[in-house]
Amino acid sequence: METKIAKLISYIFHPLLMPTYSLIFLFQIKSYLSFAIPRQAKVAIIAIIFFNTALMPALIFFFMKLRHIISSLKMEDRKERFLPFIITAVFYFGTYIMLRKFHLPSIIYFLTFGSACLIIIALTINFWWKISIHMMGIGGLTGALTCIAFYLSVNPGIYVAISIIIAGFIGFSRLKLLAHSPLQVYAGFITGAFFMMGLFWLIA
Repeated sequence: METKIAKLISYIFHPLLMPTYSLIFLFQIKSYLSFAIPRQAKVAIIAIIFFNTALMPALIFFFMKLRHIISSLKMEDRKERFLPFIITAVFYFGTYIMLRKFHLPSIIYFLTFGSACLIIIALTINFWWKISIHMMGIGGLTGALTCIAFYLSVNPGIYVAISIIIAGFIGFSRLKLLAHSPLQVYAGFITGAFFMMGLFWLIA
């Protein structure tokens, strides 16, 4: 039973979905963004992010699996991650460039650019070590929400608390499925969180 729950958690909070979740969280924060961007525009932005950073990479990974380019969609073999990471990075940076053509709040650009950079960091680390990409994703979300909440002058407590609780569930799932060691799980979260916080203070 616990294994099935762990698998479900890993699917629900897949790293490819983190940019989409980040925007959903952002638009839920009661700030000027809630009023400056019309509801239809919010839906359109979320749809673009989901299509480019989650759906399209997932479809390509599925095709790669059918063509036996990768042995599993889980990509448990560290060596098999290289090409999927490159493809994901191209989609993420392409999405960032596309969104820059629109007059959107800079925070949206920050989230997209930061997510793309995390893919490059994961790709680089993957040459030597199998860090947890799931935890990098939720760590990046936690770090981004922390900075954004302060930037928007809202209490970050509830948003950060929710993301940390989610991180706990994800960490449990990765360990339960024997996908990573505890060090790889903690390192993933810390890398994602500190990078996003550092990037925010650098470009804010």
